[in-house]
Amino acid sequence: MQIHHAMMVASIFGPFLFIIGLWMLFYHDNMMKVVTSMKNTPAAFYLVGALNLFLGLIIVNEYNVWMWNAALLVTLLGWLMIIRGLICLFMPQLFVKCCMNYPTWLKVRGVVVLIWGILLFWLVAMA
Repeated sequence: MQIHHAMMVASIFGPFLFIIGLWMLFYHDNMMKVVTSMKNTPAAFYLVGALNLFLGLIIVNEYNVWMWNAALLVTLLGWLMIIRGLICLFMPQLFVKCCMNYPTWLKVRGVVVLIWGILLFWLVAMA
């Protein structure tokens, strides 16, 4: 049953992360506009934090198995979303300092997101 949940999550977040990763890489100027806008809008931090926390809790509730296999990507995704949500809600200044002030870092994050999406695609394809 746990593997079924992992495949369901991977089939949703694989394409999502793949598309977002491509957007972050090919539309970097738009990404910088979004980042700048978010820095100046505290409500955006609340929304991003609450959404990440909510989705992360759903993923971890449905699939939280620490086995060394490809589905570990799903568990890690859930926990990273929870951590990101908590940081956005309780320490938005840290989020800005670490994640938003370095344009090069945003490109690296785009590559990581793209690769994570590809790996989740692969996880579903191999099932």
